[in-house]
Amino acid sequence: MPSTDSSEAAVGLAPALRGTAVTVTGEVPAGALGVALTHEHLLSDFAPPADTPESWAATGRTRPTAAGLLRLYRAPLTMEILGEIAMGAPNRDDWLLGDERLAADELAAFRRAGGGTLVDGTAIGLGRDPAALRRLSAATGVAIVMGSGWYHPAWADDLAGRDVASLTDEIVRDLTEGVGGVRAGIIGEIGAIDPDDPVGRGVLVAAAWASAATGAAISLRRTGDAAAQRRVLDLLAEQGADLTRVAVGGCDALAPRPDDLEPLLERGVFVRFDGLGRLPSALSVSDDQDVATAVLELARRGHAGRVLLSQGVAAKSHLLAYGGGGYGFILQQFVPYLRMLGADDALIETVTVTNPARLLAVAEEAGLSGEAGA
Repeated sequence: MPSTDSSEAAVGLAPALRGTAVTVTGEVPAGALGVALTHEHLLSDFAPPADTPESWAATGRTRPTAAGLLRLYRAPLTMEILGEIAMGAPNRDDWLLGDERLAADELAAFRRAGGGTLVDGTAIGLGRDPAALRRLSAATGVAIVMGSGWYHPAWADDLAGRDVASLTDEIVRDLTEGVGGVRAGIIGEIGAIDPDDPVGRGVLVAAAWASAATGAAISLRRTGDAAAQRRVLDLLAEQGADLTRVAVGGCDALAPRPDDLEPLLERGVFVRFDGLGRLPSALSVSDDQDVATAVLELARRGHAGRVLLSQGVAAKSHLLAYGGGGYGFILQQFVPYLRMLGADDALIETVTVTNPARLLAVAEEAGLSGEAGA
């Protein structure tokens, strides 16, 4: 496996590790975060805000109408229906992560596997619970970084009447003052937003302004349209965001075609594979083996310093308690597989420890202390 030293030097690794990350229990040295997952959810609710065809369509989903599918959607999640859920059948209970005790058990398993830090990318309006995140961190010893901003206008019906300045101010307050004293440490995760939609554009511009004001990184969901993705990144850059402080998730689908990741890498962003630990199905466009091969290929091309790994846990069926991979899948199964394919210690350290620390270290020229505004 080729050394990653040259690519690490090119992105200024050492200064970033001397920076500070903001967790729900306070500021910590970025170099002390350990193995970090940069896109997960501990407590969240991704069901459509209202059980209407319009609300479902706004979230990019189709409301089930057949009697059997409606019963399945409204049923409690049990082992008996997990197979249908894995094949894509919607289930309201599956989309709700609301059990703090269960979250603590799952997070403790991540800690036992060797995990140190987890970014909860649950945005405003998706069931974010700052006080509970602080309790979970204290109970398990896992550092938690809370997200801010909005995932998608569909989950925030109050955005249409607000201007960009007010949205920016709210994000900056989350980052500098916190919610009940619990501060966010990253902006996002922001979903696959159409940059030409006025409300969505406001969400993106506010994220850029807040990032420029505070030095906090931005976490995005990749859009399926490459042209729209370019416009999103163009907009962020035009509005003052540093694209080297942006992570673009949902890159698993491109893993079989590493060349398709080059346009993102050329912009300087982190590419994040954050769907690891899912069982392949007829609906899958890639699997964990594709991602592992892509990680090695990107490292060979000199991009090791721009790769992030996560599981993107966002449903009960992703948890260990329901037969999923949980938060520890990468450490327990994916990393050993990478090693089997030839990844060396330097590459493993880069993608699991160093790169997340670089993303989460607040840019020193801005910082999160004192007054910040847009």
